Amino acid sequence: MSTITPARPETAARRRGSGSSPSRLRRVGAALAGLALAAAAVALQSAAEKREDRGAPLTWTGGVGEEVASSRFTVKVKAVHGAKSIEIAQLSGEPEKATTSGIFVVVELAATSPRDPQRFGPPVLLSGDGKRYTATEKVKPSLTITEPYIQPGWWVDGVAVFDVPASALEGARIVVGLPVEIVGEVYPPEVEIDLGLDEAAARRLVSGAKDVYQLGSKK
Repeated sequence: MSTITPARPETAARRRGSGSSPSRLRRVGAALAGLALAAAAVALQSAAEKREDRGAPLTWTGGVGEEVASSRFTVKVKAVHGAKSIEIAQLSGEPEKATTSGIFVVVELAATSPRDPQRFGPPVLLSGDGKRYTATEKVKPSLTITEPYIQPGWWVDGVAVFDVPASALEGARIVVGLPVEIVGEVYPPEVEIDLGLDEAAARRLVSGAKDVYQLGSKK
């Protein structure tokens, strides 16, 4: 004789297992929230990088004697001199004299503009190892290339003077651009010109440095 056993009713635990438990929903919600936060962080980082890129200069490069043309001006390095001191002529009285424990690098420049008048910000000497040296404050800006307006169709001559250690000469470049406060372009233009100072040329510049380089009068 066979016996039929009635099916056991589902327990409460098994019935709950057939649906989505509150704890599982909480885990899914936390995972989705984490993904949303990660996506927001990536978006913020991307936006910050784009803002930083907006102010990055657009650089044109060249060498000594070349006319390096950017979108708003053209610059040429005519000559590079080394000096142990700078003598600044005065309208009356004795000339002023600036000295250095390193070397003065005097870069003779010429510049012109294709359309609108331009005026340069302080030039920078970029050493071979990446250090940046702003034009020295020992020479008044009125005696340098930053003073005159660069007029369309005319070449304007001027100098940039740097006070640097001799170790900064090898591989040095000069960077010329517009003042930060007047640049309205997303990518402000600048020119970077290699001064042609390899190891041997850097040594010659130091050994042949003038005792006195005169500014404001015939040299």
